[in-house]
Amino acid sequence: MDLQGHLLYIDITQVCGVGCAFCMYADKHKAGESMTLSTLAQENLSALINGSDVKRISVSGEGEPLNNVKVFHEILRLSGGGNSFEFITSGFLPHDKMAEFYETTNQIVLDNGDTCNIRLSTDSHHIKQVKWRAHGFSINFLREFRPAGLSFSFRSIDTDRDFTRDYLASELARWGILAVIEPRDTLEDILVVGKDSFKIDYKNLVHPAPSTPDGYLDLYDYIEATENKVNKRFTFGSLNKPPLANGMDLTIKPNGDVYLYGVESQRLGNIHFDTVRWKYLASHVRETPLVRALYSQPLTDLLARIDNVELVQSIVAKANNPYWLVKELAIHDGLLEKLVPA
Repeated sequence: MDLQGHLLYIDITQVCGVGCAFCMYADKHKAGESMTLSTLAQENLSALINGSDVKRISVSGEGEPLNNVKVFHEILRLSGGGNSFEFITSGFLPHDKMAEFYETTNQIVLDNGDTCNIRLSTDSHHIKQVKWRAHGFSINFLREFRPAGLSFSFRSIDTDRDFTRDYLASELARWGILAVIEPRDTLEDILVVGKDSFKIDYKNLVHPAPSTPDGYLDLYDYIEATENKVNKRFTFGSLNKPPLANGMDLTIKPNGDVYLYGVESQRLGNIHFDTVRWKYLASHVRETPLVRALYSQPLTDLLARIDNVELVQSIVAKANNPYWLVKELAIHDGLLEKLVPA
């Protein structure tokens, strides 16, 4: 199995005071843990970040990563150059503090020869909770200072597509910026400001509430939209457009635990106590029957292997997102095993 173009997700904190109603990690926020970097953790992260097959390092959290900026900047400084970073945030800080954050981040990535995309949450749940809104400010900052190491994009959920479009147009207008939204596909719009363009990505709902109105993307709709976008069948791992093979999706939690994204039923180590390298992780993918199946075979084909159709339908409806599906399947004895071909 060829593996290339990996994604490295680093969750640097569980701390969050935003209070979004839909948050999947709300139970962790009050007593949340934040990442620190031991000497071994730095060695592991440096090796992972600078791996030759890594396409992006995405820093976020099971909370708001602006609550652990120090470690984010320490992570950036581990780069040997030529890397693409991403920082996913609500941007809740006062604008002067956001400007300081952007300036420092820009200088670090420029010094290393890297880039960093700032991906701002733009769904109704975040917007109504945040006093200092960073969206118009950030585009204005970009247009005024042109930080060479930074770019910006936006993220939302499919049920908030109309809200996100209207909000961004009106928020940028408050800053005297004319913006046009160009629809691209089910999962993406483009925000156009003069000669600049900014992606708006839409995800589907995880664990939709019973009161959620009809019309949202269900798991199978989301998979189909993703397949149309990447022009290949949906499997686990980092999906790359043909002719490239897919890569690994690796997640590191605030306490240092290491998992393949979406397969959190199997802990692979901890960056503070174990040596973690891409070569070892690739061997795990190739040699572990469940992971190999999830990485090599279309997810919808694997689900069709389970003969209890009613149970599968209820689990799929509850999770509603492929990367939360394994957690739900693992609750039921024997279901994960049925995904593995004999």
